[in-house]
Amino acid sequence: MDNTNSTKSTEVHIPIIIGNYAPFRLVLRDQDSWEPTLEQINDRGYDYVKLSRLSCFIDVGITPVSLGIGFDGSLILPATKDFNDRHKATDKFNETLGILLLGGVYSEAIQPNDIAYGSLYIKGYAKNYGGGTGQHTSFHKAIRSKFVNPLESIRLLDPQKITTRELEQAYTKGKGYYNKIGNLMPSLYLNGTSNYVLQQWTEALIFLWTSIEQVINTIWIDKVVSPAKEQKDVISGRNTFLEDHRTWTSSTRIELLYHKGYIGVVDYQLLNIARKTRNDFIHNGKSVTESKVEAALEVLFRLMSLIITDYQNPKELNNCMDLVISNRRGELYPKEKTLSTENVTHWISMPPLPGDSNWGDKEFEIIPELVLQPL
Repeated sequence: MDNTNSTKSTEVHIPIIIGNYAPFRLVLRDQDSWEPTLEQINDRGYDYVKLSRLSCFIDVGITPVSLGIGFDGSLILPATKDFNDRHKATDKFNETLGILLLGGVYSEAIQPNDIAYGSLYIKGYAKNYGGGTGQHTSFHKAIRSKFVNPLESIRLLDPQKITTRELEQAYTKGKGYYNKIGNLMPSLYLNGTSNYVLQQWTEALIFLWTSIEQVINTIWIDKVVSPAKEQKDVISGRNTFLEDHRTWTSSTRIELLYHKGYIGVVDYQLLNIARKTRNDFIHNGKSVTESKVEAALEVLFRLMSLIITDYQNPKELNNCMDLVISNRRGELYPKEKTLSTENVTHWISMPPLPGDSNWGDKEFEIIPELVLQPL
């Protein structure tokens, strides 16, 4: 028997850490396609093996290894000593996604409960063993094991897609931008934008304002502290004085940068809206509204744009901000109460309840004190 092309029952594999996020997006190589029929999805006859395959590796600064990206969009890190820590793995995944956002690819932040562990086989296929209980990692594990429920499996019918080439180009572009910004943490502003799209206004404001303070600090160092260091120190300790956050608070720095012309009128107005909202929440417990958070979101991208373009164009990252806003979750109630046939391509019947027109004359339990009475 010719065993030249046979595969051994056990393959060498390496331990990995897996991160999953929203939105669900397939990552396709040039020759890839994904077109399962509705019947294949309903019968679990889709290509689950392909969903477990890697699509590419990206250099994210962890030489000599790289970050892997699966066909199903999963992010994969080697289970080294550092990344065995759930939170360190989360930070690295979100750093990558934050850089991709600057490059024009929208993603939401990975949360610690969406971090799992598994194995990567040398043939390029990954298996999720567990460790993550979040909805995103649970979904990916379910579709790759074919244990997915009908309400979730329909997402396999026409998911978002991106090519490895587009992904790599976005990362390169985003990395170029990020390298100019300074000490801003990508995972920080990514959590800000993610909470914004989820309409979690308070959490969004906290992350966005902290990101804004980091960017303001970068501008302050670039335009105030660094030039002062190049000059003769007119008084002892002046440079240390300029770097003192207790003396030069964010509000003071914003005021001076505005008067010096490094930030414009629009930026100054938006910054003060965001700063006052943050202070009112922290000190007085005032509620945070959507419009105030949107001011923080806009000014963050404007300030980053200024740094990236050497203070020439505050709109350089407008497309990134538009991506975030376009992914904001809808209102509680849909605008359309009745959908036309053009809007509905597939549907599944829900089991009836007492009171539904299709319940029929079947008996059901009635508890008298729980029956609603008209007012």
